[in-house]
Amino acid sequence: MKSASEPETRNKKPETYFGEFITRSAEETFGLAKRIGEQIKGGEVFLLKGDLGAGKTVFAKGLAAGLGINPADVTSPTFTLINLHEGRLRLYHIDLYRLDGGAHQGLGLEEIFDDEKAVTVIEWAERLGIVPEHATFVEMSYVSSSERRIRVSD
Repeated sequence: MKSASEPETRNKKPETYFGEFITRSAEETFGLAKRIGEQIKGGEVFLLKGDLGAGKTVFAKGLAAGLGINPADVTSPTFTLINLHEGRLRLYHIDLYRLDGGAHQGLGLEEIFDDEKAVTVIEWAERLGIVPEHATFVEMSYVSSSERRIRVSD
């Protein structure tokens, strides 16, 4: 039986992290992302899309925890654009909120995307203007003030 802290899932393939999930708190969103982080092997690029406050940074913190990185060290890199964290794999946390679409050129993102010993998570990924190879889409939307629908797909 599913515990109260487990997100509801509509995932038809539970052995993967792809699917649609309903989380009822920031803690459930964190836990879902942590379980994904524990499964990843390197080279993945997570493209996070969702309204302000939808949980993108919470999701990034959960991924970090799954990689053995202290989630308290993961903050929104809004003013620095890219933060690097070391864990089981390197984590590049990128926030494109302040960039216009396509303005990422010259930041060296292509080299980051090609790093097979790293995981990249991009908040406001719709501003990227490209879809990197090995991209995983994470779409977050409000169901209610406390519930989020999270779709994870390739």
